[in-house]
Amino acid sequence: MPRGFGRGPRGRKGFVMGDFLAASLLLLLKKKPSHGYELVQRLLESNFYNFEHDPAVVYNLLRKMELNGLISFELEAGDGPFRKVYRITPEGEKYLEIVSREIMNLFKQLELFLNEYNNMKNE
Repeated sequence: MPRGFGRGPRGRKGFVMGDFLAASLLLLLKKKPSHGYELVQRLLESNFYNFEHDPAVVYNLLRKMELNGLISFELEAGDGPFRKVYRITPEGEKYLEIVSREIMNLFKQLELFLNEYNNMKNE
């Protein structure tokens, strides 16, 4: 996995919040290649990611993901200047699969925690 995406010196260290934003962007790109502004809008409209970010955070992450081979882009002409249209790469697909498994594991742990907490409250 690329450096800087939930990876420590001895391999992956588990899920971190930055992984969720990266995974969310990759999921959106898996559904449909998009340019940056469109991705920001789709992220805000998604039903699975309810955190707002300055668009600069998303653009910075897209740049890092491209440098790490998770996404690629093609330049597209429009009414204004050329814009980058991003798409997920095979390496990005692998990363999305790994992070999705980590999210599932975290979900199970959180569910166990909440069950324990609720049992304690009811005693």
